[in-house]
Amino acid sequence: MPEQLPLLLLILATAALRFTWAQQPLETEYLMPAPPGGSEHRHHCQGFSQLEPLKGDWVDHHDPNYMGMTTGKPCPSFINDFDCLHPYKPDAYYEELGRREYRKVFKPHSCALHHFNPEHFEQCLTGRRIIIIGDSTMRQMFQSLACLMNPRIVGGFFRDWDKTNSSHTSIPFEKEYTLSDEPNTKIFKQNVGNFSLANGASVHIRSFGIFNISLWDDVFAEFMPLTQKDIILVEFGAWYPRFNSYTMLKPWTRYVNDVQELFSKRLTQTPAFVLWRAYGPTHFGGPTGTYTAISEHLPELPGQMTCEAAAYGEYYYDTHIMRWLQSCGAPCAHIHMLPVFHLSLPQHNSHHGSFGRGTELRRIDCRHYCSNVIDVWNQVLYNKLCFGEIAAMAPAAS
Repeated sequence: MPEQLPLLLLILATAALRFTWAQQPLETEYLMPAPPGGSEHRHHCQGFSQLEPLKGDWVDHHDPNYMGMTTGKPCPSFINDFDCLHPYKPDAYYEELGRREYRKVFKPHSCALHHFNPEHFEQCLTGRRIIIIGDSTMRQMFQSLACLMNPRIVGGFFRDWDKTNSSHTSIPFEKEYTLSDEPNTKIFKQNVGNFSLANGASVHIRSFGIFNISLWDDVFAEFMPLTQKDIILVEFGAWYPRFNSYTMLKPWTRYVNDVQELFSKRLTQTPAFVLWRAYGPTHFGGPTGTYTAISEHLPELPGQMTCEAAAYGEYYYDTHIMRWLQSCGAPCAHIHMLPVFHLSLPQHNSHHGSFGRGTELRRIDCRHYCSNVIDVWNQVLYNKLCFGEIAAMAPAAS
C-alpha cells in the first residue's frame, strides 16, 4: 500500500482538479470565435487595438501547390529548427499530413491580413530594434522571422546559451539566476541570437523560460539606452503550468507573481513599445490541451502518439494579462497584446509531435508549432507594427 500512495494521491488530486475546473465559468465571448460574415469584400487588417483578439479560420490556399510562406525558400545559414516537412521518420502519412497542413492559410473573420513583405517590413523597422524575450516558442518566432526576412538580412548568429562567448552576450551561461520562490532552483538560459537588416534595423533574441528580474536587467543592460523606437516582444507561460500533476498551485501562483513584478517594475517603466505575445495553445489532450496527469504517470498505458484537438485551450494566461492591462490604464498604453491564441488553437496537427518528434521516447511535442503556424504569428506581427494605429505612432527614423 505505501508504494501505491503517490499514485493514489495523484488520482485524488486529478479528480479534484476536474471537479474544480468544471465549476469555472467560461468567458465565452473571448473563447468562442464569432461566425464569419457573409461578405468576401473585407478590408485589410489595420494593426489591431491594444487588446483586440484575432479570430478566423484556416482554409485551403487557392493554389493546390502552396506549401506555406517559407517552404522552398532559403533560410539564413545560422537558423536550424525541426522541419515538419522532413520529419525523423518520413512515410506516406507524414507526407500527406504535411501537404494538408502547409496548404492552409489563416483567414480572419473581420479583415484580411496583409501578405508578409520583407522589403516593407524592413522599411517599417527603419532605425528600430526588436528585442525578443521569453521561452522556446519565442525562439521559434525569431527563427521564423529570420527566414521570412532572409532577403534583407546582412548578418546574424544564433547560439545555444551554453555555446556563446563574450562576442555574443556579456552574460555567461554559468552565471546563476534562480526562481523567485525557490532560491535553490536555477533558471535555464536557452538561446542568444540577433540579425541585422540592410537598413540597420536589427532583431535580437534572449531566450529563457522563467522570469527573473536580475536576469531581465542584465539582458537589457546590453541594449541600453532603450528609446521609443525600440520594440520589446515578450511572452512567458510554457514553464508555468497551471495544472501540474505534482504541484498543482505553485506554478500558477509563481506566474501571477512574476507577471506582476515584470509589468509593474519594468514594462510600465520602459520607453520602448511592448508587445506581449498571446499564449501558444498546447494540444496534449483534454479541453484545455494540458497534460493529463493520470495517463502521464501510469507506465502500463501506451505513450501518446498524436496531438489532440482542444475545445478552448489554456485561455487563462491571456485572460490574466488582459485583465492586468485593463486595470493598469494609462501607464500601460504602450503595452499591447499580439493576438495569436485563437489562430493557433485549431492547429493541433501542426505541432512537431504531429510529425514524429519525440514519440520514440513515449513523450510528444504538442507545444512547439511547425513553421506554417509560426510564420503566421510573424505575419500578425508585421500587420500589427506596420499598419494602422501602431504604424502611425512609430517614431520617425533619425
